[in-house]
Amino acid sequence: MTGFDTAAELRARLGDRDGVWEFLRRFARAWDLRDAGGGDPDRSADRLGVALPAALREAYAIRGVLDPGALEVQDDVLVFHRADPMITETVWGIPLDVAGLPDPPVVIDTGAGWQPYLDRTSLACVDVALTAVVQEHDAGLCNACELPADLAGPAMAAFDRVPLPDLPMWIDVEESPVRWWSGPGQVLRTHGDGGVWLWVSAQTEESLDAVYAAIPQARWSN
Repeated sequence: MTGFDTAAELRARLGDRDGVWEFLRRFARAWDLRDAGGGDPDRSADRLGVALPAALREAYAIRGVLDPGALEVQDDVLVFHRADPMITETVWGIPLDVAGLPDPPVVIDTGAGWQPYLDRTSLACVDVALTAVVQEHDAGLCNACELPADLAGPAMAAFDRVPLPDLPMWIDVEESPVRWWSGPGQVLRTHGDGGVWLWVSAQTEESLDAVYAAIPQARWSN
């Protein structure tokens, strides 16, 4: 089976943000990410009276990753990404006091104040791109299921862990952590500990069928 191998591609390029941007360019092409939105990020930054972090400038140059229209300043944090407001009001941002760093840390506000999210903006952009694939890819090549605790570990052993740390579930922090997985032509997200919810997106029907074959006990939503 062939297809873009997310975990292997990212693992090979984790050393610096240039490598992560190359991963994201390859990922965006492989998954045909849609344009994330128009607008001029420099003009938006000027309007807000802030300097645009170099890492954000580089991310905006990659089609389908970030929407410049999301830029806003809240509580001395430069907001650069928003969740679908029909789902949650969660926002991601960079504290202005570290915005001058080459690849500054990112914080998140799920409604209870700003909390640490990832220590590199480039890796937060990877998480945003993976989320777009799970949530916005071809509905016919996506599915979800709930795995009880006794099935979750063996099921995910069939896939490669994407090298991102455990993350808070930004829809409901009580359902944390979020973990990313992949196989050739497959991106998978789990959230929860013990029993988990599993979301999968595939590039082809063959890749999706391979997920089904790897987890024969699962009861899929579609």
